[in-house]
Amino acid sequence: MKKNGSTFLAIVDAASLKSGIWDPYFYREKTEAETLGHFVAVQRLKGVTLPRHAFKYAPIEYRHISRGNLPVFVLEPACGGLQTACQTVGENALLFGTMRAYLGNVLVTPKAEWIGEKSPYFFAVKSEFVQIAPKDGLVFFWWAYLQTQSFLHSLPLGTGGTRPRLNPASMGHTPVEVPLREVRERIHNQFRDFASRLWSDYVAAEQLLETTLS
Repeated sequence: MKKNGSTFLAIVDAASLKSGIWDPYFYREKTEAETLGHFVAVQRLKGVTLPRHAFKYAPIEYRHISRGNLPVFVLEPACGGLQTACQTVGENALLFGTMRAYLGNVLVTPKAEWIGEKSPYFFAVKSEFVQIAPKDGLVFFWWAYLQTQSFLHSLPLGTGGTRPRLNPASMGHTPVEVPLREVRERIHNQFRDFASRLWSDYVAAEQLLETTLS
């Protein structure tokens, strides 16, 4: 259909069809004027009451995230349990660093099965993160997108004097331009499968080192 000089093809699955609505513009996923809050919920981390010895790994910090495009990070052994109370997140959680100097520190916690653990599994968190909960469930697409320079340069400056931090509420107003869902799904699936293999190799390498050096 052509309207206002814009041509597009709308492919709508049966579950998305609305009774009595035939206008294809109703089903079009617009991107040019959308904000991050249209696609995700930005949430503060919540604590889960667990005994300190229940955590196998030390709290996740910015320093555990390596620069680059690999969807894994360092899991540092807790060495007998945690010494202080920490916030926690579960598996497959997308975290975004809110301190201005560390914007772009983004990670997705692994699924328990990827690291040889039983589900449900929880990770302690120490550095300042918010959890990004995509409404489409495509955490690895958003992991990749939130690291792009175009998104990072669109973020508000933040507040807090010499160490400014992003306000989670204002972060949701950041303008975004993202591809259609089918493209997002393809990117998500590719990174998810890659992450699964990397975490399996990571755990195997850690176990080999432990066996060799013990």
